[in-house]
Amino acid sequence: MAMIVNLGGIVPLSTVDWPGRVSAVIFLRGCPFRCPFCQNAELQSGWTPVDITELMDRLFPRRGAGQSILHEFSKSSRSLLIDSVVLSGGEPLAQREAALAIAREVKARGLDLGVETNGYHPETLEALVSEGCLSRVFLDIKAAPREDAYLRATGIRDALPRVLRSLDVIVENKVPFEIRITVFPGMPSEDELKEISDLLQHVTPRSLESVVLQQGIPPRGEFEPVSEEDLRRLAQSLKFNIRIRSLRRSVP
Repeated sequence: MAMIVNLGGIVPLSTVDWPGRVSAVIFLRGCPFRCPFCQNAELQSGWTPVDITELMDRLFPRRGAGQSILHEFSKSSRSLLIDSVVLSGGEPLAQREAALAIAREVKARGLDLGVETNGYHPETLEALVSEGCLSRVFLDIKAAPREDAYLRATGIRDALPRVLRSLDVIVENKVPFEIRITVFPGMPSEDELKEISDLLQHVTPRSLESVVLQQGIPPRGEFEPVSEEDLRRLAQSLKFNIRIRSLRRSVP
């Protein structure tokens, strides 16, 4: 039976999604969250089916002896090689079987797999870990680890226990990971950011490589984004070495 992927889009070459790596990024449709200022709201739903064989052919077109154009995309920059694939969304792990199938294809090609996830599907994370397909996780923390805060940030109830379980899966299996926190005016607040920092201290994540404060961009121009200066000030109050990131790219 053919494996169908509900595809949201592809970025064939990215140096942003996995810092220090050159990745192809696959966006999958579907997300259980309804965050009020979602950056990719168009991927929350919809149906654009693609057979996984077609998807892999689009990512890795055959050339002569099977060389992908992603590995050699111009004579002037042959040293710049694709070394990884990032699954993003939407929430890519909502499509469990598609995510696993893509992961196996990526592993078979000798590339590393990173996953950008909101943590709502810890069972899919566990499956990727058990198959040895997962090289890095980029975990979005939406709010302070309190049910009321997570309800306000995600629009759904009972998300927090699933997110915390995903964090446990990552830590227990020593998967390298990055925490990403998107900051909008007043959400999360400075006090909530400190609660998130305390959570990360509490779980003592040995494989935590970085924490990033991302500048939330209003999808419809509803407000002025938090300035990079204010993000730096917030970062100084936390217990980790924080990177600052501006969000400007949209889904293809």
